[in-house]
Amino acid sequence: MKLNEFKRTMKKPIFTWAEAARVAWQTSPQLLRLELFNWKKRKEIQTLKRGLYCFPDRVESKSQIAQVLFTPSYLSLEWALHHYELLPDVVFSLTLVSPRGSRTFMTPYGEFIYRRIHPDLFFGFDPATGMATPEKALLDYFYFNSRGLLPSTIFWREMRWQNLSLIKFKQVKDWVKKFHMKKMTNLLQSLEEYAKTNQTG
Repeated sequence: MKLNEFKRTMKKPIFTWAEAARVAWQTSPQLLRLELFNWKKRKEIQTLKRGLYCFPDRVESKSQIAQVLFTPSYLSLEWALHHYELLPDVVFSLTLVSPRGSRTFMTPYGEFIYRRIHPDLFFGFDPATGMATPEKALLDYFYFNSRGLLPSTIFWREMRWQNLSLIKFKQVKDWVKKFHMKKMTNLLQSLEEYAKTNQTG
């Protein structure tokens, strides 16, 4: 099967081996594997993980890959907090949460880190974009990092939290009850107080 014909028939930018086999149903599995290997060698396609491929010229963003690489999952934690400009430090790995388990994938597009969260806590994100809301990204960050966080104005200032007016603290206080962690509640109360007295953004 010619690459142009395959691309014309395969509408998706990211596809699995099974999807490729359905598109190229007239091609034997052995020949299809050889063709995929040759297309990859010519950099016409890329392997994201075993059995998952993409067309580089059709990939629009890393988040597009993240939604397919390990599902179900959504972008959260450090990556989302930086995206919302709540934390200034640049994050090079995409950080996500999933009820399935913890995984790390190295791809041509960088590192994707998935952290396991209880299924009852798998909420607070936009299904269309796969992005946590600012409030849920904050709670996820507290959940996975609570041991290293202190409910202190000095601590929040050293972390350089900013733009906290973006956070709907009423929503966060409703959601934090689902986590059943007293320290998370204390951290949230402290950060809200810090936002009231130290933030202008």
